[in-house]
Amino acid sequence: MKQEAVRNLNRDIAICTRCRLSLTRTNAVPGEGPVPSALFFIGEAPGRNEDLTGRPFVGRAGHVLETLLATIGLQRSSVFITSIVKCRPPENRIPRKDEIAACGGYLQTQIHLTAPTLLVPMGRLASELVFSHFGLPNIPIGRIHGQLVYAGKSCRDLAIFPVYHPAAVTHNPPLKGTIFEDFQALGRLIEEKGLKLRDEQE
Repeated sequence: MKQEAVRNLNRDIAICTRCRLSLTRTNAVPGEGPVPSALFFIGEAPGRNEDLTGRPFVGRAGHVLETLLATIGLQRSSVFITSIVKCRPPENRIPRKDEIAACGGYLQTQIHLTAPTLLVPMGRLASELVFSHFGLPNIPIGRIHGQLVYAGKSCRDLAIFPVYHPAAVTHNPPLKGTIFEDFQALGRLIEEKGLKLRDEQE
């Protein structure tokens, strides 16, 4: 049932016209990964390569993410990956508030269907959106990255682990060590919680 729900959701996203981004996209980028999935990664928005392929994180930032996952023994096919908006903003500009709001229902449905144990928002916008969704105070990514935050009493088993966006490494090389350490901490969390990760193909 969940697989069918995901397919239906992806079809809805592919033809969505809720905001102006639908006018300039080549492909919508719903996201991909196993359902259910213990780990749920959330980026900001598709870039050029994602827009062309319809897949999330297949450009330079995707390569960084795959490398970071490999350092903790994971492949991208064992985690769910998506973004807060599903279509590329022109010239890779920052998504606008109304565009983020237009996609909000899609992201909430994906989280519900995927039933993760750990949400990993990557970057400032994703962290702000996730914290706002669960009624948590907004804390700058520079202060909250690499720290475990529980979503709240109504979601007792769901935790949030913000990290810098992988693209930040390409723009700000000194962050490479920071995001590496955050992913090492994520790997330790996975072990401590005994999370069972399954491949998308299973």
